[in-house]
Amino acid sequence: MTHLAAGPALPDTDSAVHTFDETETDIRDHEIAWASAHYPCRVVTPRAPTEGEPLLVLGGGLQSRHSWARLERHLAPHRPLLIPDLPPARSPGQARASLTWDDLTAAALSAVDQLSVPRFAVLAVSSGYPIGYRLAQRHPDRVTRLMLFGAARHPSPRLAALIHEGLRREAAPPHADSPARRRHTAAELVNVLTNTQAAEHHLLIRAAARVMLDQLTASPHDPLVRYVFDRGFLLLRDPLPAGGITGVPALVGVGEHDTATTVEDNRAVAATIADATFLVMRNADHLLHLERDADFAAVLTRFLHGAPLDDLPDCTAEIIP
Repeated sequence: MTHLAAGPALPDTDSAVHTFDETETDIRDHEIAWASAHYPCRVVTPRAPTEGEPLLVLGGGLQSRHSWARLERHLAPHRPLLIPDLPPARSPGQARASLTWDDLTAAALSAVDQLSVPRFAVLAVSSGYPIGYRLAQRHPDRVTRLMLFGAARHPSPRLAALIHEGLRREAAPPHADSPARRRHTAAELVNVLTNTQAAEHHLLIRAAARVMLDQLTASPHDPLVRYVFDRGFLLLRDPLPAGGITGVPALVGVGEHDTATTVEDNRAVAATIADATFLVMRNADHLLHLERDADFAAVLTRFLHGAPLDDLPDCTAEIIP
């Protein structure tokens, strides 16, 4: 059995927190065979009987199956979680053709198929959202509920410029590397993906940004090049497919201080989904699952059970017709 990774050292919110006990769940890594790539999928299964379909969690750039420990402690005792480490769209210096959004969607579908899961809910965050969106669009008979956070039709100008810089670096001759250089590069990426001004006034936003900075700095490789080729460069290639979504209950959410994918960006994505619920979480930024894990889990739990969201603290919710 795989042991549950410890969560980042962040302060808890004031919301009620379920005390997580590993004995409540079985945690295993399953190897998923897809095309020429094999990848692991973390499966967290409650030991007690539960209701509701498994939740497929699709993280953003550079997140792994171990990035969701704080969310696991809230959700895992109540519903199965499937957290795949999808293959990178391309590795630096890789000779073969890059994967596409369609390829990654097929890879995600392979995970639920090989785990014999006929119907499932989807949580897709940041650069995981184009994959979750396509799953719901193409398989509305299998996706029971869709939850997207940090979604945008196109990357922000600052993020697009940083992606192009990563592409340039990868194509350039190798440069001298050092921990100081990696930390500087990591800081560039964090400053684009998080709201540095809001972090000055909100402890949880600042703490989550520091966790992300430390994780990126610990990488032995250029974190920007890794981010770009993990999935970031695909954000330049139509992350939001045409055609919209119908027939799948959907929630699109965003932190009010998110500058990487703004409130307006997420609202525009929500408008492409029939009768989507659009939610804004106050005092929050892009890394909701780190900044406000208990509140984030409460939103997911209510939506998964079809309960109203309009009375949640520090949230505003509306239906986008």
